[in-house]
Amino acid sequence: MKSKIAFFVTILLSATLFAQGAFAVTTSVIWMDITPGARANGMGESFTAVADDATASYWNPAGLAFMEEGEREITLQHSQWLPQLADDLYYEFLGYAQHLEGWGGVGGNITFMSMGEQQEIEEGSSEAIGTFYSYGVSTDAAFGTEVAPGLAVGLGLKFIYDHLYYADNGKGSSFAADLGVLYHVPEQSFGDVSLGVAVSNIGPNMSYGGNSENNSLPRKFKLGLAYVPFEDELTSLLIAADYTKLLVEIDDGIAEELKGNKWGTGAEFWYYSLLALRAGYIHDTEGETTISGVSFGAGLQWNDFQLDMAFIPVEESLQGSGKYNQKYSLTLQF
Repeated sequence: MKSKIAFFVTILLSATLFAQGAFAVTTSVIWMDITPGARANGMGESFTAVADDATASYWNPAGLAFMEEGEREITLQHSQWLPQLADDLYYEFLGYAQHLEGWGGVGGNITFMSMGEQQEIEEGSSEAIGTFYSYGVSTDAAFGTEVAPGLAVGLGLKFIYDHLYYADNGKGSSFAADLGVLYHVPEQSFGDVSLGVAVSNIGPNMSYGGNSENNSLPRKFKLGLAYVPFEDELTSLLIAADYTKLLVEIDDGIAEELKGNKWGTGAEFWYYSLLALRAGYIHDTEGETTISGVSFGAGLQWNDFQLDMAFIPVEESLQGSGKYNQKYSLTLQF
C-alpha cells in the first residue's frame, strides 16, 4: 500500500494558528497558551496577581484560596480563533471556582481547541483521499489555601489530550501540574497591592504513539503585580501587570533565553458594579516574531450574570481583515 501523509493547515497550524504567542516550533500543544477569560484578556492578559474568578485555576490556583464565603462561580468562553485562516478554528473554555469552608477554594477547567477539518493527501500526489478532524482537550482540577494571613498557595493537576490525526502517531497525551503563590499585602493607605507567582504545565513531554522526543509541554513561569488605588460603592480601579517566560530550551544559557519573553499591563474600571471598561498593552517576543499591541474590552454585570468581551492583537502577517482576535465570556455566580 502506498504510504499516506496528512497535510494540516500550515504544518498542523503550529506556526500560525496560535499567533497570539508567535512561538517558534519548540513546544507541542501550543493551544494551551491561549489565555481564557475575556476580562483578563481585555487587561493585557495580566491576571496572575488577580486570579479572583472562575479562571483562577488557569492563571494562578492560589487565587482560589480567597474566594468569598459561600461563593460559587462558572465561566464560559467562546473564541472564533483567527477567522482570517479558517472558519472552523475555535476555542472553548469552561471554568469553575467555589469557596470551601475551612480550607480555601477549589476549582477547575475544561479547555477544547478545534483545529478544524483537514485534507488527507496521498504521498506523491496532490489528490485528496479523505478528510480528518483535529482537536485538543485538557482538564484541570485545582485547590488553593491560605497558609498565613494574606498568603496563599495553590496546586492544579491536569490531563492533556491532543488529537492531530487518527493514526496512533497523531494522538498524544500527558499530564502536568501548576503551582501558584499569591500574597495580598496588608492594607495600606495608598490602596491594595497583590503579588502573584505561578509555574504552569510542569510534567513529562507529550507522547505521540509512544514517542515523546522533542514534544515539550509549554512550561511557563509567570510573575504578576496588581494594585487597587480606590474602591467604593460607586467606582473602582484595578491596575495589573504580568511577566511570562516560556521555559523550554535553555541550551544557549539563561541570558540568551531571557531575551524572549512576554509581558502585559492593563487596567479595569468599574462603575456602580454594573459596567466595566478595560484596556491594556501586550508585548510578546517569544518565537520568531514580535507581537505588540493594545488590548481592550468591556463587561456588563446584572444580578448574578456578567458578560465580558475583549479584543487582543495578533501577529501582523495574520491580521488580514482584522487586527484582533475576539473573545467573549459569560460568568454566572450562584
